[in-house]
Amino acid sequence: MPTVHVCAPAREFILPYIDRELSGWYERVDDPAAADFRVAVISPGDELPQGFPAGGTVLECPNIVGTGMTGLPMEIARRIAGGTYFHILGNDARLSTIHASDVARAVYLSIGSGRRITLTDGADPTFIDFADALAHRINDKRILTVKPLWARFLMRAGLRRMVTTDAVVYRVSSLEGFTPTPVVEYLHTHVYDDESL
Repeated sequence: MPTVHVCAPAREFILPYIDRELSGWYERVDDPAAADFRVAVISPGDELPQGFPAGGTVLECPNIVGTGMTGLPMEIARRIAGGTYFHILGNDARLSTIHASDVARAVYLSIGSGRRITLTDGADPTFIDFADALAHRINDKRILTVKPLWARFLMRAGLRRMVTTDAVVYRVSSLEGFTPTPVVEYLHTHVYDDESL
């Protein structure tokens, strides 16, 4: 098996998951132009890294959850931990997400395909269910529910708008052999041990 060069701009936290999945034939690179055999992991709508060649495999994965995560999932987790995240009464907005361990598996399954593939866990949980699952991993923190009017005073406006607006990716690609675990289920049921990231 050839060495697989993977770049994940602004999502470097997924690299240990990929390292474990591709153990022995994977190499991290900062400069996509320097690699011979390439896979890029980006968010849907993001630009490809400069120098990334035509014919490389691109995985578009929204709201990746895992140890060291970034973006919206991390902001929600930080605010839950700090007691400044609230459920908003009546909020049924949903988001697409995927766990970093499933992204790593998708990298393995897509190597050499040259495809641009959009992947989610397929569950599109509500923000309420998603936040509750994160709270479960944060020592079962309790999240208070407030009325929309109170949320205007208690939550940062940008975050409030994000969690009350659907952030669902509707055009998801198929990938043979890929069956992701829904993130909410993973966060509620995964047993973390010395081998877990």
